[in-house]
Amino acid sequence: MHIIRQINAWFAVPDMRNLGTAVRIFFFCAAGVLLLPLISGSGAPYGMLVWQHAAWLVPLVAANAVTGYFTDRYLVRHPQGAVLNLLFCLVQLFVVDFVILGERTHFVQHLVIYTVGVLFAMYFEANRLRALSPAVSEARLTALTARIRPHFLFNSLNAAISLIRLRPYDAETLLENLANLFRAQLREGNQFSTLGQEIEWAQEYIAIEQIRMGPHRVQVEWLHEAPDDAETPQLLLQPLLENAVFHGVETTARPGNIVVKTALQGHWLYIRIENPYTPHENMENTQKAHRGNSMALKNLQERLDIMYDNDAELKLSALDDIGIYRVDIRLPYRKQDNDYGALFGA
Repeated sequence: MHIIRQINAWFAVPDMRNLGTAVRIFFFCAAGVLLLPLISGSGAPYGMLVWQHAAWLVPLVAANAVTGYFTDRYLVRHPQGAVLNLLFCLVQLFVVDFVILGERTHFVQHLVIYTVGVLFAMYFEANRLRALSPAVSEARLTALTARIRPHFLFNSLNAAISLIRLRPYDAETLLENLANLFRAQLREGNQFSTLGQEIEWAQEYIAIEQIRMGPHRVQVEWLHEAPDDAETPQLLLQPLLENAVFHGVETTARPGNIVVKTALQGHWLYIRIENPYTPHENMENTQKAHRGNSMALKNLQERLDIMYDNDAELKLSALDDIGIYRVDIRLPYRKQDNDYGALFGA
C-alpha cells in the first residue's frame, strides 16, 4: 500500500476527455516516433525505423485515447487511479502489439518503451496539476470575493427589512433565498456542479432581485434545452446573472429583460446570457458597465482556463445597435457521475 501511495503521489492520470491533454499525448507520441530511431543504434535507414516504431506506437496511443475517453473520468478520481491506468495501458499493449499485430520479436522492447512513456506522461500530468493547485485555490478565493458583492447583500437586507411589516411572506422568501445562495457560495469541496443545480441557484437569485426591484423591473426568459445533469463549474450562472442585473438592468430606466439559453449540440454544452445596456444614452454608465463586465468575465475566463484547459470557450459581444450585451459559453458535455467508485469497488 505504501508503494501505491507513492505512485499516486508522483503520477496522475491524464484526462483524455480534455483536448489539451489529448494534444500533449499525441505530441509525446510523435516525438517518440522521431527520436527512438536516433537512440536505437540500429544500422537500418532512419525512415524505415520511424515507420517501424509508428506502426505499433500510433495504433496503441490511438486505442489508449479512445478507451481513456470513457474510463479516465473514473480513473482521475479513483484512489489507485495511476496504478489502474498503468495496468490498462499494459493490457492494451499486449492486445495491440502481441495479439493484433502479432509482434513477438520486439515485444519486450516495446513493453519497456511504452511503460517508460506512460510513466512519463503521468509524471508530467502530476507536475502540471501540482503547478495549478495554488492557482485553483487563488481562483476560488477570487471568485468567492467577487461573488459576495457588498451592494447586493446590503440592498437585499434593506429590502427584507422594509418588507417585514407590509409583506412578511416576501421578506421570508427573500431571506431564505439569500441564505441558500450564500450557503452555496461558501460550500467547500467539489469545484463542479450540474446545470440543473446552477439554474436552481440562478432562479433563487432572480427571485431576490424581483422582490427587491419589482417583478416588472427584472424579467428573465429561460430557454433551457440542455440536460440537467450536465457538469458545469460550481456557481457559473448566478454570478453572471448578478453581473447582468448590476451592470445591465440597473443602468437602464427601462424594464430589464434577461435571456438565458442552454443547448446541447453534439458533445458541447452551450450557454448564452443576454442583458440590456445603454450604449448611447448615458456614456458614463456604459463605461462603468463595461468595466464591471470586464472584471467579472475575466475572472470567469481564468476559472474556465484552469478547470477545462483549452476545451472551454468564452465569447463576449456588445450589440450596440439593439442595446444587448451577450455572453456565450461553450463547455464540453460531461454527464456528472458520482458512482465511479462502485465500478472499481472503492
